[in-house]
Amino acid sequence: PPPPLQAARAGSVGGRVGPAPCGTPLRRRHPARTRYLRAPTGEAQQAAMLGNIGEDGPSPARLLGAPVQAGMVQATVGEPVAPAVPADEAIDGCVTGPGLSKAIACICCPNVVQAFGWLTQVDQNQQKAVLYWGKYHGTLTEPGMFCVNPWGRELRPVSTKYDTLNLKDIKVLDARGSPVIVSGVVTYALTSAKRASIDVATPGHYITLQATAVLKQVAGRYPYSSAPGQPSLQTEGPALATELVRLLQQKVAIAGATVYNFELVDLSYAPEIAQVMLVKQQAEALVEARRLIVGAAVDMTQQAVAQLEASGQALSDSARERVTSNLLAVICSHSNATPTVPLN
Repeated sequence: PPPPLQAARAGSVGGRVGPAPCGTPLRRRHPARTRYLRAPTGEAQQAAMLGNIGEDGPSPARLLGAPVQAGMVQATVGEPVAPAVPADEAIDGCVTGPGLSKAIACICCPNVVQAFGWLTQVDQNQQKAVLYWGKYHGTLTEPGMFCVNPWGRELRPVSTKYDTLNLKDIKVLDARGSPVIVSGVVTYALTSAKRASIDVATPGHYITLQATAVLKQVAGRYPYSSAPGQPSLQTEGPALATELVRLLQQKVAIAGATVYNFELVDLSYAPEIAQVMLVKQQAEALVEARRLIVGAAVDMTQQAVAQLEASGQALSDSARERVTSNLLAVICSHSNATPTVPLN
């Protein structure tokens, strides 16, 4: 059975519960979807925007009530957290608007047709910013049917669904000045209808440009490849993703966007130096292989000489020199060894 009518709703200050204001209709709503207290302010508001805070830190994916997806970068307690997107001023119940809208509504009250203009629908995963005579009045954040004064009203809907942004073939100069091609994927969602529809002209284009700038900035700090144990674009995937999310969140908070993931999906040298860098990599690999072979040959030769002397074989200096040179030549040579017999 439906729940009984709620007899109280949130006041305008501090989230105190009191009697419903005069003229505000009470609606029959499911308890799980009823929001009577206003959002907390300050640190509590940031925690609410990031999600429930537990022992493992805030969970940003809880912002839209969605489970944390695998691979998403989560902030933990003690780490620098990007500023959360402030919540819009949520409005609920019957919205009568400013005084001019109320006066026009009272004058046109006998008109039955205008009653249908009061109704507006908010879909799931959607918010609507409400403006009256060009001034922001509040945001409808909950799905359902609302009664909003149509006189001087303007509704600007914004979808809060997850969205992805594909940054393909972005040319970046790495830390050594070599041009590389980087591709990335950004997972984000718009969580503020006011910021997305009023403060920024086109949120999608704005986020695309900011993501490109952040990708170039972060990727330029690392070389394409480096020696073992040194950071590079090829090895620092998790650190790059964390830094990309943090910097991009700082830039797109003004657009009402929350960034959940920013990963590199492709990395290669630019075509103009790809062939040269391939030759360089081959040369470096050859030198490293030669260094490994020579080191192993020296160790094997030392062990062979030591075993011969330990077995009672008395080796002169010239014999030790011949054994050493022959073993090094056989081990380090590319071709098979050819035995020779001295004639004298």
